[in-house]
Amino acid sequence: MYVGRFAPTPSGPLHFGSIVTAVGSYCDAKSRNGKWIVRIDDLDQARTVRGADSDILYMLDSYALHWDGRAIYQSRQRYVYESWRHKLKEELDIYPCVCSRKKIREHSTLQNEEWIYSGYCKTHSTKNKIIRSYRINLRQGCTVAIDDAVLGSITDDLNKSSGDFVLFKPDGTVSQHLANVLDDHHSGITHIVRGEDLLLSSLRQSEIRRILGHNNPKFLHLPLVRNKAGQKLSKQNKAEPIKSELASSTLFDALTFLSQSPPIELQREKPSDIMIWAVGNWKIPNVFSKKTNTKDAAVTQSTRNQVD
Repeated sequence: MYVGRFAPTPSGPLHFGSIVTAVGSYCDAKSRNGKWIVRIDDLDQARTVRGADSDILYMLDSYALHWDGRAIYQSRQRYVYESWRHKLKEELDIYPCVCSRKKIREHSTLQNEEWIYSGYCKTHSTKNKIIRSYRINLRQGCTVAIDDAVLGSITDDLNKSSGDFVLFKPDGTVSQHLANVLDDHHSGITHIVRGEDLLLSSLRQSEIRRILGHNNPKFLHLPLVRNKAGQKLSKQNKAEPIKSELASSTLFDALTFLSQSPPIELQREKPSDIMIWAVGNWKIPNVFSKKTNTKDAAVTQSTRNQVD
């Protein structure tokens, strides 16, 4: 059975880019009579904004994106991580890292907006120093491959594109990458629909799954929504929150962005009717029919009225 998920971080309200991902994920699941789970990725409490989770769930409900079962909170899943703790430390090749953020940048190279760690603490003594994290010791020639429903086979050597990434904090708290792998396994996730910007995350998490003996889910990486400056639409780039009163027009815009060709009269319908149409007419090949979606500030007019 298809089991998909939408996993927002409660660091602020949903924006148009978030809804594009949620709509794509929902349609892909429901068009195949699957389950659609919502998971609040609030493991990193430093990034969590009070009340953001409630706002996210309210907006999803207002947009007729109804999830199956109860919403899952990572912060309440610690028992899952604890049950794996000893097994993980035995099976994962990890080493302590004492680098501060400043030191990490000194011992990393910047490539495609990603800091690739050199493995400095793997070859230098960390004795009598404050341990800040534990990193995975990637195997040599760490070539990882995943299959994407539209993009096809994606292969990369994590040593070149990522470097040894963090798996644990000193207190044993798992990283977001490891938490996602364990949560997806625990929830029986079979399909992951997410933005193209998370391709490297998908590859990192696939390497963790390989080590743990977990099967990879099926992937679909959606085109990114960009602002007028060509930047990814995000909270960091001050993307405006979506509004419940504009649910119908925003859903119409999201479907248009995903090249689903909704009929113009649909934007006047209720969100529930729009999503019934969307599920019944979901076509994955159309998603990348316009490659300009990945490059342009492809927010349609009614959404511009909302976010400008």
